[in-house]
Amino acid sequence: MDKWVGKIAVVTGASSGIGAAIVKDLAKHGLIVIGLARRSEKIDEITKEMKNTRGKIYSHKCDLNDLNSIKNSFKWIEGKFQKVHILVNNAGLSHVGKIFDQSDEQTRNLNEVINVNFTGLVHTSREAFRLMQAANDYGMIINISSIVDSVIPFPSSSTVYPATKHAVRALTESIRQELVVGNNDKIKVSNLSPGVVRTDFVRVSGRPNPDEFYKSIPGLEGADISQGVIYLLSTPHNVNVTQLTIKPVGEKY
Repeated sequence: MDKWVGKIAVVTGASSGIGAAIVKDLAKHGLIVIGLARRSEKIDEITKEMKNTRGKIYSHKCDLNDLNSIKNSFKWIEGKFQKVHILVNNAGLSHVGKIFDQSDEQTRNLNEVINVNFTGLVHTSREAFRLMQAANDYGMIINISSIVDSVIPFPSSSTVYPATKHAVRALTESIRQELVVGNNDKIKVSNLSPGVVRTDFVRVSGRPNPDEFYKSIPGLEGADISQGVIYLLSTPHNVNVTQLTIKPVGEKY
């Protein structure tokens, strides 16, 4: 990780759970970390907690459900730092429900899941790539997906969530191929697929009895996934681990 000391890393969905763990670990390794989240005040709390660490942590309010918010965030990053070396696309959410539910609320929920999990990720990747080119240095995009990017548990009540994660995994390979065709040998991309992680994810999704759900099955912690990110970043520049799946022992899927 020494090769990344002082480099600029952007982490989406950085206010809690996996994202917060990634922000902390990158800062411990001496990186300048920019955390993007709707609840940016939560990242400010992390900044205070980590004030004596090797790296530095900055926060910026960003809603991946809003393209203008994404563009404004990266304009701010460009103005303050001029460049980016690492992007961790971690933001994601799900809403329990039915795809064919015709209510206005469900329409909003479906659009939010698609925008945050996939469309927003496409645009953060495009914006970060532009600033990686400005850096003219080694760079990396890490997409935090899910094991449902390759398998869908039956019966699924997660509506379009698995579809968005399948799309993220496919996009990761599309980006890799575009980099190869463009003779870009400095920037690499990886897809990281976690199994069940004990965060607020299930609670926010609207699933009933989230605590009982987590107690009933094996699970990982956010720090476990963050260590996967550190592993990917620790590989030599000529090594591209394109797919990393991390499951808790006893995972059924």
